[in-house]
Amino acid sequence: MLIPEPRFYLKDTQASEPTMIYLQARYSINEQPQRVTLSAIDKILPSDWDSVKQRAIISKRNLANGEINLYLDKMANCFKSIMRNLAIDNITPFASLVKERMEDALNLKVKIEKSKVTFYSFIEAYLIESKSNKAHATVKAYRSTFNRIKEYGIFCNKEFSFDDITLEWRVKFLTYLQQVHNVSRNTEGKYIKNIKCLMAEGMERGLHNNFSFKSKSFFQPIESVHKIFLTMVEIEAIANLDLSDDKLKDIVRDYFIIACLTSLRYSDVIRINKEHIINDRIQILTEKTSQEVVIPISNLVRQILIKYDYNLPKAPCNQIFNRYIKEIGKKAELNEPVTITKTIGGIKKTITYMKHQLLSSHTGRRSLISNCILEGINSSAVMLISGHKSHRVFSSYVRINQHQNADALSSHSFFK
Repeated sequence: MLIPEPRFYLKDTQASEPTMIYLQARYSINEQPQRVTLSAIDKILPSDWDSVKQRAIISKRNLANGEINLYLDKMANCFKSIMRNLAIDNITPFASLVKERMEDALNLKVKIEKSKVTFYSFIEAYLIESKSNKAHATVKAYRSTFNRIKEYGIFCNKEFSFDDITLEWRVKFLTYLQQVHNVSRNTEGKYIKNIKCLMAEGMERGLHNNFSFKSKSFFQPIESVHKIFLTMVEIEAIANLDLSDDKLKDIVRDYFIIACLTSLRYSDVIRINKEHIINDRIQILTEKTSQEVVIPISNLVRQILIKYDYNLPKAPCNQIFNRYIKEIGKKAELNEPVTITKTIGGIKKTITYMKHQLLSSHTGRRSLISNCILEGINSSAVMLISGHKSHRVFSSYVRINQHQNADALSSHSFFK
């Protein structure tokens, strides 16, 4: 196997403060894709980074960047050396093994003595470690889960150990979430999913041998809830709004339109800049999955890019973005009633909303996918744009109803 050339990227190319540099190398083993991702120690301002050479820019103003480049060279050589040695020893270079050996060689692992590790101290150390190799959203989700575990521990007047995480503990923890935090069924599921991941990581490191989390009864609660998408008529209604009297709403609207016509997540759509526009297409490495997607630019998106001379303004945080897009949807008169049934606090409830009340940044992702399916575009082609690898996950984004499906099929030659 040819040793791939590792590449270096910035975590946030639009950051106003120094952002993380990370190495990425892709290759395949028996047609199974492998991806090694490892963060460098140093951070850098995007303005000091050469995305073509994938190295820091050295000038009289920032001579210290030479040290950063030396370290990046060291990381690249370390990767190649490990790949070469594994080949010599006839060891399959799975990404997890290569990464582990790189962390050891570069002294990047958070090391704690097993004899002193508790469930809580392990999670704290793992959260620190994960900042360098996992998406920000993933680390944030783990942190939120850990906070709930600690809150429940205070409620029970106990600091939980690995051995405490049993089937009985799961039931009582979910009851606590329902009664104290009034969470939805799917939020319960996210917490249980993260707990299973943390327990699995702890077991892999030899910190415990409690297999309870692997039981079928320690499952992740999941509930199918209706989630909206916008039709092209609704998207155009938002695009045609005059928001010149409110600059921030105008910016939010423009980013939302781009999301609706590219399927990009909020974390990716707000990073778009000139370097991502190649041959009249958006070509970007997604933050969540580190997967490259190539998306054709529609006329509406092109108009927005030209409006800002391909340098999109800074977007507000996701929380403010979601609040503003609801107000924008209301102004566009997206008032169709939408009835949703879901379990909250352990009780199934049916609530009717106006469509604009359900808008969020992620509505854009569902909208592109659903509209493409309505237009008869092959799902495999849409998945290449959205970056989905699983048909099961992809299908959950298709939000067309039976009437919309029938309308789309009626134009098919089979029904003529």
